[in-house]
Amino acid sequence: MKIKFLFITLLSCFSFTLLWAGQPVDEVKKQINKIKKSSQYLYAESTAPTEEEAKSYAEEILCDEVNKWVATQKKLKGSANLVVNNREELWTTLSMPRGTNMFRYFIYVRKSDIIPTENAVMIENKNLPAVEETLQESLPEVVGLIAACTEYSDMANKIKEMKAQGKIKSYARYASLDNPDACYLVIYNREGKVVAVLTPGSERKNVKTNKPDGVKNYSGCGAIGFEL
Repeated sequence: MKIKFLFITLLSCFSFTLLWAGQPVDEVKKQINKIKKSSQYLYAESTAPTEEEAKSYAEEILCDEVNKWVATQKKLKGSANLVVNNREELWTTLSMPRGTNMFRYFIYVRKSDIIPTENAVMIENKNLPAVEETLQESLPEVVGLIAACTEYSDMANKIKEMKAQGKIKSYARYASLDNPDACYLVIYNREGKVVAVLTPGSERKNVKTNKPDGVKNYSGCGAIGFEL
């Protein structure tokens, strides 16, 4: 029987790092190769047509790899459940023939971060702020109003309205932006639906989820950038 795992973060001293496809592909490959060559890690990878599928397959493989390794460890193999701390992920989009894309997901964990639950004490840190609420409260009103739009036409009209009122300094389609990193980006799909609003900067976040995000995650979509 396979051991059950808890992929969790214990207290505030542990971290969960997600390095998105905004990184140069060569840098991601270097990190992956470095991890593969090290004996300190267990890892798994998968390539699939969607991010969700690639992640799901990689997680299954990682669980199998952890099970195999645990079976060789005297201090761990007698435990029915394990806690896996600090699981980290790397993923990138691979361009394929005929204009299609595949998602490559790579997950890894340090062997030293796998511990039996018998030795773990779970304490809820009640002092941590509600991250999503904090982000929403800190957003300018203009951004909140634009992010509330679900249709391209409504979003475009709202941006024009805000520009006329002097609340937006400038806006343009992504390809025409002088400095994309200085702009919020509104991503829309071919059906005219607004699918995301991203914060400015080289390491963007999704306004609604407060999670790392980037334009490379929206293949086939368009974007309008606006600067406050």
